[in-house]
Amino acid sequence: MQKQKHRILILGASGYVGNAIYRELCTYFETYGTYCSAHELYDNNKAFFGYDIANDDITKTLQQIKPTLIISALRGNFKAQYHAHKQVCKYINDAPGCKDFYFYLL
Repeated sequence: MQKQKHRILILGASGYVGNAIYRELCTYFETYGTYCSAHELYDNNKAFFGYDIANDDITKTLQQIKPTLIISALRGNFKAQYHAHKQVCKYINDAPGCKDFYFYLL
């Protein structure tokens, strides 16, 4: 029986660090990412989801993707990052298949 691939969500995948991580992982894993600023690259891309850390709730995206691994390369207001990471931790605690969460402090 083949082991199922991880389903990875990279928060901040449109940024410099997040995009480098995305490009490395997308060949080997089912990889998704978030972006904040609208860009033609992401308009019809089914792997990227719009997410504004200051105004949006990440919970809906987490429930839609159901990641087994989450990597955060978020930038922005510290309080907004704290709130987003708190939501992610709650999701991980409640989701049976999600166990890992990695922070990249920028």
